Amino acid sequence: MKSVRIYQPGQFEAGKSFHLDKTSSNHLIKVLRLKNNYIFNLFNGEGDEYSAKLEISGKSAIAHIDTRLTSDNESSLKIHLLQGISKGDRMDFAIQKSIELGVTTITPVITERTVVNLKDNRAEKKQQHWRSVAISACEQSGRNKLPTLNPICNLSDVFIKQTKDLKILLDPLSTNSFQSLSPSKNIQILIGPEGGLSDSEITVANENGFEGIKLGPRILRTETAALAAITSAQLLWGDLT
Repeated sequence: MKSVRIYQPGQFEAGKSFHLDKTSSNHLIKVLRLKNNYIFNLFNGEGDEYSAKLEISGKSAIAHIDTRLTSDNESSLKIHLLQGISKGDRMDFAIQKSIELGVTTITPVITERTVVNLKDNRAEKKQQHWRSVAISACEQSGRNKLPTLNPICNLSDVFIKQTKDLKILLDPLSTNSFQSLSPSKNIQILIGPEGGLSDSEITVANENGFEGIKLGPRILRTETAALAAITSAQLLWGDLT
C-alpha cells in the first residue's frame, strides 16, 4: 500500500496526540481498514506535514505525532483557474486534476451558458462538495498546502479586481498560442462551461486584459481544456519536465 496521507486542520507538534475527526477516522478504520501502530502522514493544508502512528479507540482514530516532514511539492507558478461551472462529474474532474497539476487558486464561475442549478442552498452544498474533492486531490498528490477554493461568483465579478497576472482565455477561434505569450509566474486561466463562453463574454474578457489563445486544432471539452492549459503552462514555465 502506498503511503497514506490524511488532511486534518490544526497545529501539530511532535510528541503530541491528535484526535482525528469523524471523516478521517472512518476513512482510516472502515475504508482502509488500518490497524493499530500503522504509520501514516498527517498534513494541515498550511504546509505542515508529520508522520504519525495510528491508535484506534472504538470508532475514533488518534494520531500520535512523530517526525516533521520537509517535503514541498508546490509549483513555482501561481496559477488561478477561473472555471466555468459545468454539470455532472466534469467540474469535480477539473478541480481534482488541476490541483494534481499544481494550481494554487480555483474560482467557480457562473457564465451565460452555465446550466447547473445553484438556487437556494445548492451553491453552499456544491462549495462543500468541491472542497472535499480538493482535499482528496491533495491527499493523493502529495501536496501539503490546500489550494484556495473561492466562493462561486459571476463572470462580471472576475473583472473587478485588477492584477498584473498573465490573463489567458481559451478561445478556439484565436490565432495565438502559448508560445506567443511572455513567460509569467502568476497566471489566470479562464475556461468556459459546456458550450464555452459567449461572444459577448469573450469580448468583455479581452477588454479586461484576457488574451485569447488556441490549444491546437481540436475543440476540447471544458474539463479537458482546463487541464491542457495548466499542463502547457507548467511545461513552458513551471515544474513539469
